[in-house]
Amino acid sequence: MCAEVSVPARPLRRFLSGVATLTTATALALAPAPSHATSGFDDTTLDRVSVSGLHNAFDPGKSNRLTKGLDEGAHLLEIDVYSTYGGSGGWVVSHSDPLFNENNCTYTTGTGIFKTTHRNGSLRTCLDNLGDWSDSHPAHDPVYVKLELKWGFRSKADMGPADLDRLIRNHIGAENIFKPADMVNDRYPDLDTAAKAGAWPTWRELRGKFLFYPITGTIENRLAGYDLDNLSTAEEYARHVRDLAAAGRLDQAVMWPDTHPAPGGDPRTAYDPSLRPWFVLFDNQAANWLGGSYDLSWYCANRYLTVATAAESVAPPLHPTDPDPAAAVERVHRIAQEGRAAVVTFDWMNVPDAFTAQARGCP
Repeated sequence: MCAEVSVPARPLRRFLSGVATLTTATALALAPAPSHATSGFDDTTLDRVSVSGLHNAFDPGKSNRLTKGLDEGAHLLEIDVYSTYGGSGGWVVSHSDPLFNENNCTYTTGTGIFKTTHRNGSLRTCLDNLGDWSDSHPAHDPVYVKLELKWGFRSKADMGPADLDRLIRNHIGAENIFKPADMVNDRYPDLDTAAKAGAWPTWRELRGKFLFYPITGTIENRLAGYDLDNLSTAEEYARHVRDLAAAGRLDQAVMWPDTHPAPGGDPRTAYDPSLRPWFVLFDNQAANWLGGSYDLSWYCANRYLTVATAAESVAPPLHPTDPDPAAAVERVHRIAQEGRAAVVTFDWMNVPDAFTAQARGCP
C-alpha cells in the first residue's frame, strides 16, 4: 500500500504559488469561474440564500474526485470521518470502514514520468483537495463542508476539537474559512446574539471561503443509545467554542457547532445554558423539516442556518441517485421554500440544475 504524502501547509503553498512562473500565474488568472457562480446574491446575507449540496461527496462511486461536485455547482460537501489512528494523518475518510481510507481524495507521489496519482487519502488529503480547488477558483461561492464524525472525537489520541481545528486551519488556511469569530467580531457576546442581529456577512464577503461544521456520527449515536458515549460531537464542540470564547481565543475555532431541531420550540434547552447561544446551525432530514412539528418561523425570525438532508426521502420519494431531473429540481425548490432550508442535500450527481442557488423561503 502506498504511503500518503502530506503536502506543505496552506500558507506555504500560497507563498509557493506567489513565486510561480508568469505563465502559471496567467493561467490561474484566466481560469474559468466555477459553474455555480451566483453574482445575483452578492448583496444578500448568507442566511437568506438557499443552496444545495452532496451527501457523502467523498464516495468514489459518485465521482473520481472530491471536488467534482463543486464543479457541478454543489455548495456543500459531506465527508465521513473516523478518529482512528491518532495524529494529523490518522483521520480515516470512509463510509463504513474505520480502518482504511476509501474515498476519492487524491494525492500524488513521484515526479516526471514516475508521477502517480493515488486515491484513498486521509482527511488531510481531502482538505488539500479542497484547498487546491479554492486556489484555482479564488472568487468561488461560499462552500459548506459537513464532517460527520462517525464515532466522535478522541482527545487522548490528539484527535480532539482543537486538533481538528488545527488540521483544517493548516490545510485550508484561516483566511479561507468563515469562522465563528468572524461573525462575533468583538461586537457580540455569542453567535446567537450575532445571528439575531443579522450579522451574517453577504455572499460577496464570503466568496472564496469555506464554512465547516461537525455533526454527531451514526456510530456515536448508537453508542449513546447503550450509554457507552455520553458526550456527543455536538456538545463537545460547543463546549470547545464556549471555552475558547471565554478565554478570548474564539478565533482558534474554525468550525460551527451544530445540533438537531426539535418539535415545538428551542431545541437547545437540552443543553447547559452556557452552550445554548453557540448553536445557530441546525441539521436534520428534509422530511422532518416538512413534517409540521417544527416551528419554521422561529428559525427564520432568529436568522439561523438550517440544513435539510435526504431530499429524496420527502414524500413522494424520488430515486436516491437517478431521479427525474424536473422532479428533483422541484423537490429542492419546495424544501428551500416550504421547508425554509438554507441548505438542501442529496446524492444526485446527474441533475446539475438541482444545485441552483435561490432565495431562501424566509419572509
